[in-house]
Amino acid sequence: MKLNRIALAVMLAAPLAMSAHAGLYNVTPLVGYHSPDKGDSGGYLGVAAGVKLFSNVSVEAEYGKASDAKMLNGNLLIAPQSWVSGKMSPYVLLGFGKQDLDYMMNGTKIDTTDTTMNLGGGVMYAIDDKWSFRGELRAIHNSDKSLQDYLLLTGLQYSWGELAQQAVVEYLPPPVEVLPADADGDGVVDANDRCPNTPLGWEVGTDGCPLDYDKDRVPNSIDECPNTPLGMQVGANGCPLDEDKDGVSDAKDRCPGTAPDIIVDDNGCAKTVTTQTKEAIKEQINIVFDSNQSIIKPEFKGEVAKIADLAKANSKSFITIEGHTDSSGNPAKNKVLSQARAAAVMNMLISDYGIEASRLTAVGYGASKPVASNATAEGKAQNRRVIAVLTAEKINTVTTELKKPAKKAKGKKSSKKKAKK
Repeated sequence: MKLNRIALAVMLAAPLAMSAHAGLYNVTPLVGYHSPDKGDSGGYLGVAAGVKLFSNVSVEAEYGKASDAKMLNGNLLIAPQSWVSGKMSPYVLLGFGKQDLDYMMNGTKIDTTDTTMNLGGGVMYAIDDKWSFRGELRAIHNSDKSLQDYLLLTGLQYSWGELAQQAVVEYLPPPVEVLPADADGDGVVDANDRCPNTPLGWEVGTDGCPLDYDKDRVPNSIDECPNTPLGMQVGANGCPLDEDKDGVSDAKDRCPGTAPDIIVDDNGCAKTVTTQTKEAIKEQINIVFDSNQSIIKPEFKGEVAKIADLAKANSKSFITIEGHTDSSGNPAKNKVLSQARAAAVMNMLISDYGIEASRLTAVGYGASKPVASNATAEGKAQNRRVIAVLTAEKINTVTTELKKPAKKAKGKKSSKKKAKK
């Protein structure tokens, strides 16, 4: 039958499969009792051939025959080491196979080949190093027919060959790569390191020397001003020197000695503020005339020149020329005479000194503003006079350096707590 041919093929292939494993071979004739779900119970004869994969794991091919069934199985036997006791080795069996059924049901002959699954357990008892007694109880589930059979087996197992010892692989740690020496730990080996004592953590080039991007001879790793213009003098921190501490480097400082409290411009020079104040200028001259005369005597021309010089020095000034008389004579005539005396001075300023007429005013006051007593000849002589009053605004310019705001002194905090009211 078909199942017989399959069994023969499996039995012939089993030794080849076993030989593929370096393990302990075995063969076991089996006898037992078969209790089917359908059909008649009866005896069972079979044979199994297997190989140990490990000391506690085996695989086997099995062929057996009951009164109305033929079976071909492949089983896995697992005997946990913790279960072994002396010569007794309990095991668990798991397997798959084919079952060829041949029985009568309700007058009808049933002849099928179905897939089965095996689950069971047993025990091996070692008689000696070759022979062992095997006892086993197995459940067979026919998945095609949903049938459940049971099989009780005994057998005498013969083993030969030696189970290959598992190779003991000596653990060797991975080889440690020996790196070239780098004493300062900058990533450049000592053989190529031109600066072998670079401080740890400094940025270095391929030659092991500290990098200095702005070429100021201060390494980047400690350069607080890494973009200093080329050629500028710097301090130990890489920043431009600034002796007067005004915030302008010495190389750009046109006023290098600036006081520390002075505000400076971009050139390092003090910023200044210019204030201007206006002051009125009044200059008075006295020219004395003879009685009833408006002619300027030669000795008084210096007075006229003095007022002319002031007028030229203050181009925006205005000059009022006041004429006066003593009390002798008619008051109306005295007023005309005083006006003539003032006009004489004004005309001399215009003709002799080039002072603009628009800046000059002549006023006659007669005898109304005496400066001395008219009761004496001396007093009258003093009252016969011309006074020139120059009025202008003098601009006083004061330039002051700007100073930084004074720092407020930090007051000490009182340690005494305010008393609660």
